[in-house]
Amino acid sequence: MILGITGHQDLESFNLKWILNEIIKFISNNNIEKGISSLAIGADQIFANELKKEEIKFEVIIPCANYASTFKSKKDLDMFKSLLESAENITILNFEEPSELAFYKAGIEIVNLSSNIMAIWDGKKAKGMGGTGDIVEVALAKQKQVYHINPITMKCKNLGYD
Repeated sequence: MILGITGHQDLESFNLKWILNEIIKFISNNNIEKGISSLAIGADQIFANELKKEEIKFEVIIPCANYASTFKSKKDLDMFKSLLESAENITILNFEEPSELAFYKAGIEIVNLSSNIMAIWDGKKAKGMGGTGDIVEVALAKQKQVYHINPITMKCKNLGYD
């Protein structure tokens, strides 16, 4: 399975330990050949870090040339750089600056390259173009299996197609 990630960046108000355990459980119980992530803060970095710990290869889709400017804290930027160094492959999309369109196109590329998607998502519509809700919609429209980790209900389920 090639597993792509989409998920919320701000997970601080949720039970991070539970989210992490669900990611670990899914990775442990499935044959993950490779992961795909944009390494955004939150869900993407947690996912990629677990792949790295398990020595599972991952590739990175960078939404734009100036993507590093989106990381506001040194800790998040350092994690991004560390994970980027561990990536098997890096693709930078043809956008100069961060934008909702760039993030949306990166999400679509992750869906296109993945056989399955993990969504760490509250189940609500996206707040802006390219948000998690949009990427889940794209994945389902492309008949991809989506494993939904809901940090509000603290339940997980498969969405979509087998």
